[in-house]
Formats: sequence, C-alpha cells, structure tokens
Amino acid sequence: MKKKVAIIISCFNEEDNILPFFKETKKYFTDDKYEYNIVYVNDGSTDKTYDRVSHLIEEVKENEKNIKVSIISFVHNFGHEAAMCAGFDKLDADYLIFMDVDLQNPPAKIPEILKSFEEGADCVLLRRVKYNATSFIKVFFSKSYYLFSKIILRNKNERDVSDFFAIDKSLAKRVSEKYKTRLRFVRSFVQHEAKNIKIVDYENAARNSGVSRYNFFKLAKLAMISELSRSKFLRDKHKATIDNPVYVIDETKTKI
Repeated sequence: MKKKVAIIISCFNEEDNILPFFKETKKYFTDDKYEYNIVYVNDGSTDKTYDRVSHLIEEVKENEKNIKVSIISFVHNFGHEAAMCAGFDKLDADYLIFMDVDLQNPPAKIPEILKSFEEGADCVLLRRVKYNATSFIKVFFSKSYYLFSKIILRNKNERDVSDFFAIDKSLAKRVSEKYKTRLRFVRSFVQHEAKNIKIVDYENAARNSGVSRYNFFKLAKLAMISELSRSKFLRDKHKATIDNPVYVIDETKTKI
C-alpha cells in the first residue's frame, strides 16, 4: 500500500500563489510509492484564494494521477499556527510537510524530506543557511531572538528553523492530543515531542508573489508567544474550549 504524503499550506489572501505553488511542487512528486495530497488551508481569505483552489481541485481530478488537491476553509482568519493545527487534526497521512505557499520554502527539498523519514526520522526540520531577498531587519531580529533564547533562556530548540518542517503520523498524533491550547508555537511543540529529528539545510528563496505580512511587531509577538508557550501552566490557562477554539472550519467550503 502506498504511503500518504500531505503538503499543508496556510493561505491568507494568496490568490496569485495557488497555481504557481502547485505547478512547482508537483515536479518533485517523482516517487510513485507515495500518494500526494496538497492541502491549502484557507485562513479566512477575502480575495479569490478559495475560488482558485476549488478550480484547481477539479482540474487535478481530471488530469492527474497519484496527486490530490484539498482545501480546509476557516470561517474567518485564525492565523498561521491554527492552520498548522488543522493539519494535525484533520488529515490522515503518513507524513505531513508544512510549507509556505509563496515558494520561499523550496519544494525541491521534498524528496530529501521523504528520504529522511525512510531512514527513521519522525521529524524533519528545514534549517535556513542563506536568506535570499529577505529584509535586513527581519534577518537581524530572527538571529537576535534565537541567540537570546538559547543563551539567556536556555531554550534548546534548533536555531534558524521556521514553519517549514515535516512530521510523521505518530508525532502528529502526540502533538495534537497533548497541546490543546490557544497559546501555540507549533514548531516548538514538535521539537519537544520528537524522538528522532533530522536536519535538512536549505536556502530561503525569493517570494513568488505578494509581500510578507510579518513586521517587527508581529515578529516580536511571535517571539514572546514562543517563550510563554513553553510553560505548561500558561498553556493550560489558555486551554482551547468549545467556546474559545483554536479554529473553526467552514464545513460547506472544506474538501478533504
């Protein structure tokens, strides 16, 4: 039986990146022992993101073998972390790969990621070794945060890794079941729960279309949440509930 691979991408107003991401990514679906599913998580987009993914789903059904396109739609914008959580919770796949839709994370690394799983990894972290077309302030802030976190706060998480990572089914289940919280920093949860981490280096590419929505203040907020989320007490204080969930799916616009 073929193993299932899910590529999970958070999308907020990314209409111009939907088709380019698909065309580039499918080039690396070269091993026919896998079934591939590209899952666009529509995070409350107000542009044509949903329409373009829906059209792509129908095209792929007619023209592609061994490749599937799916969509998970939120009722409004819940954020990138929530989109990753939806991937943990809703998808039945042997391997889950989390990427950005703007092609800054190179799909060319997918075969190497899958090879790492075959060699026994349950988590594959993609480490940036070069920042291409990234603002100086973003690079400076990112590197400063990792240095401060490692030396002052004794955080043992890997440096220069982002939300470009991959996990197997068992790790996805552990993270999903253990971290029912709105105080989310998924890449940290994954590293804490993983039993066999493999590091794969990559160069950050230029964004295909649009502009980054992360500014200095959003990066500062993310850094703060990353540290606060290490506390079980604080995670429990912000526990997800029916009235205050991590995300809410629009079932009428979700096709998995």
